[in-house]
Amino acid sequence: RPMSFHCIVPGHPPVSANAFKQVASNRWIVTLECQEAINEVVAFVTEPLEPSTALGCHIASPPFEESSWHYLGAITAQAPSVVFKTRLVWTARDALPTCVQFGIELQPTAQLAARPAEMVSVEVLEAGRRIGKDLYEYVASFAAPGGGVPPPGYIVLRGDVFERWLARFNDKCARSGLDWLYNSG
Repeated sequence: RPMSFHCIVPGHPPVSANAFKQVASNRWIVTLECQEAINEVVAFVTEPLEPSTALGCHIASPPFEESSWHYLGAITAQAPSVVFKTRLVWTARDALPTCVQFGIELQPTAQLAARPAEMVSVEVLEAGRRIGKDLYEYVASFAAPGGGVPPPGYIVLRGDVFERWLARFNDKCARSGLDWLYNSG
């Protein structure tokens, strides 16, 4: 039966399955263009998927090379629609594209469930690591001499505070991209 997937760049008309080009037996792509940067894509199906299948959703910016594709997540029978915040996966090489290719790949649900979606780019994680390292070095510069009891106004930090913070930062980014920044005070 024909596929019933669609996508929308907010503020633009929906793109139906017949606009997608089939590039393999289980893969389809469509080029999306806008005047402004494409920061979000909504994807959905209008007919139920088979219980054991899902649609893996990918996005790429020009020049549309194999290495430029980002895995955004999946459409499943339990989640037939999803909003992807594409602005979080773009790298400096991608910039903020106004032209992208959006790809759909039909795969077993279990296979896609084992693959985490790319919630933030590697560059964002590296920037977080460098900011954390710089903060740690700055705070460490105030360490009390001699390693004894700190004088008033000083604090004592564990030696592995940076590694623990970085693991926490990476975990938060893996779970919810940078959205957690907007939910904390």
